Amino acid sequence: MKAKASKLVPILTLFLFLLPLFFLSLALVAAQTEGVAKRVEIRCDFPAQMIEAGDTATFELLLVNHGDTATYNLRWWAYREAKNWDIKFKDSDKEVYKVLLPEDSSKTVTLAVETPGDAKVGESPIHVDIGDGRITLYVKITETHKGEKGTLALTVTDKDGDSIKGATVSVYNRNKFVDYAKTTVEGKIELELGEGEYTAEIVKEGYHAKETEDFKIRIGRTTDIGIVSLEQKEFYAEVTSKSPSKTAMVGENPVYQLKIKNSGKADDTYGLAIEGLPGDWYSRYKETEEGKEDISELFVGSGEEKTLYLEFVPPYDVAIGEYNFTSVIQSSTGQYELNLTLKVRGSYELRLYSRRLSYEVKRGENASIALTASNAGKGGTITNIKPEISAPEGWTATISPKEVTSLKPGESETFTLKITPPGDITPSDYKVTVKIKSDQLEEEEDFRIIVAESSNVALYGTVIIVIVILALAFMFRKYGRR
Repeated sequence: MKAKASKLVPILTLFLFLLPLFFLSLALVAAQTEGVAKRVEIRCDFPAQMIEAGDTATFELLLVNHGDTATYNLRWWAYREAKNWDIKFKDSDKEVYKVLLPEDSSKTVTLAVETPGDAKVGESPIHVDIGDGRITLYVKITETHKGEKGTLALTVTDKDGDSIKGATVSVYNRNKFVDYAKTTVEGKIELELGEGEYTAEIVKEGYHAKETEDFKIRIGRTTDIGIVSLEQKEFYAEVTSKSPSKTAMVGENPVYQLKIKNSGKADDTYGLAIEGLPGDWYSRYKETEEGKEDISELFVGSGEEKTLYLEFVPPYDVAIGEYNFTSVIQSSTGQYELNLTLKVRGSYELRLYSRRLSYEVKRGENASIALTASNAGKGGTITNIKPEISAPEGWTATISPKEVTSLKPGESETFTLKITPPGDITPSDYKVTVKIKSDQLEEEEDFRIIVAESSNVALYGTVIIVIVILALAFMFRKYGRR
């Protein structure tokens, strides 16, 4: 008995030592429990929603406080793919993260779950923990837009609300250029972009450039950032030419049509000048294409557009080639330049000459025709000159030379053509056409060929006539006296 009693002593001693600690722990738990709010109940009428990827699911959460007044943190957590979604608590348009619940009261808070456009099809749970209340919500993705792009939409207007056509909208991602588009007649653009955050810069001649605030593009969705208004500049002009590059032949005076549009707020007078003009050239600005009077300045009212003409007068011996000029338009606050190009080409004129246009030949003989081709143009070389003959069927012809490589201005070449009619041809008038072809142009000449009887035929005819006359004379003498 003494042995058993001796074994119980340490156990009782340990129990007596731990008993105060147990009651102390209960006291601490009780103390902590008194400082914590009572149970919070979270209710949601529709805790599961079905949406497409890229849409936002919103859950209206009713928070009911069954205990004392307290402030609670708003917490959520998710797993796998859903943990990277844009999830936030909101009160109207404000994002919130704490809520004050008075004693025995209720309050509504919204949980917004914004899904990315490439989210996978399937169901994802989202757990909400507020105080000691908890609820699990579910978002089911029914269709994904993976691989698609989003669309940026905006409208550009002036301060009066009128749409601006042709404004350039350049889009940047972290200051790196991505893409651009020009506004339509209605001032609108729609530009496809990958998912991400961007800014846009809008530029239009005559207006101050403007940059938008950051905006987000989502896959498979259109982000419309609304109306962007541009402020018009005080002084600005647009100088254009329908045909800034022309080609003229030597001896011609080319005329360029220019337009000056005053896109500024104020009226302006523009000085007219030209740069790059060779020393022996002459130029003049005119109000009409046929006009002869020079003008040195032009008044254009705000919003108006005027047309003027710039004429160049090259020297008579101008060299063939390309010339570049700059039309300089000087406004009150700046200078506008328009580059013009003129290509001067040589003029081409091929003249044909022959001393005779009519030839008489006998059957079996040939007609020898000398035809001279001359380059009567200015500055242009005629190349690959070839004569061709068009004659009645059965005729033969030879040409010498058969081809001339080139003729410079002022040069000429004589072609010798021998044309032979067939031996049994009927004597008559015939037409033979000689055409001179080249790379640049062609000319032709017609010749009259008179085919006569051969000399033997005439002799035979004369003999027959003499015999007939002699026979008639003989018969007259023999029978006439009777």
